[in-house]
Amino acid sequence: MSRGLRRVALLGCLWWIPLARLPAQTDLASVARAGTARYQDRSAAIEDGYRKVGPDFPGMGEHWVNPGLLLAGVLDPARPPVLEYATIGGVPKLVGVAYAALVTDSTRPPALPLPSWAWHTHAGTVDEESFILSHAGVHHTHHQGDGPQVAVAHAWIWLANPAGLYETDNWALPCARLGFATPDSLSADAGRALALAAGATSYFATLVRVVGKPDSAEQIRLRAVLERAAGEVSLHVGHGTGSTPLPPDLVPVLEVSWRRAWSALLAAASPAVRERLAALPAH
Repeated sequence: MSRGLRRVALLGCLWWIPLARLPAQTDLASVARAGTARYQDRSAAIEDGYRKVGPDFPGMGEHWVNPGLLLAGVLDPARPPVLEYATIGGVPKLVGVAYAALVTDSTRPPALPLPSWAWHTHAGTVDEESFILSHAGVHHTHHQGDGPQVAVAHAWIWLANPAGLYETDNWALPCARLGFATPDSLSADAGRALALAAGATSYFATLVRVVGKPDSAEQIRLRAVLERAAGEVSLHVGHGTGSTPLPPDLVPVLEVSWRRAWSALLAAASPAVRERLAALPAH
């Protein structure tokens, strides 16, 4: 993918977003489902101009962006600029969408019936911001200050989010990847532990590298800590059949497993790396 496409979120003119007669929050999800149903087949999304940008996030999946819709200047609930896919059972599944609009400050776009807290903002390219603190769990604003930004709001219309329809992270994703049904509730710590078992070690290792800035030898040592933790969680969890409920008594075990893994990672880190990693809301 060209750098121009990666930077599409911040290049070009800032467009006016007109107010329109749009559905209430309770209806937006059904309108979005009807408008994106054809994208259950990812080849249809590719045909319509969506392209993958950034990594596969443990709690968000892959972001597939349509630059034309992003720069169109109109927020249409039936035509979200971002589709979110996750590979479940070896097949890419559409799990959610995101609405995005260019803004000049932290003001949230008024054109959709979304709660103001659902919006967060990006100021860099998607690649540059793929592993910043906010995508590791900080809610709301990813960037402070003036200048061109992209306001983003997620809507989990194809995979229920235990935390709520418009929450940024959906920790039911690791459950689905492991073959478990969406639980009624799930903490972020339990979700992160499940993500390790679901194969997200590389993501967390990259997060540690980007935020902690360890040297190559320390990177290897810290990744080994994550791999050991992933193996331990996998022994607890196993795999489901797609409709298998996640045992409720497993959740506190998962929470402890993640906290133990993070503590072990910090203990294995050098002082400077540990200080930088301490800023992550993953502990």
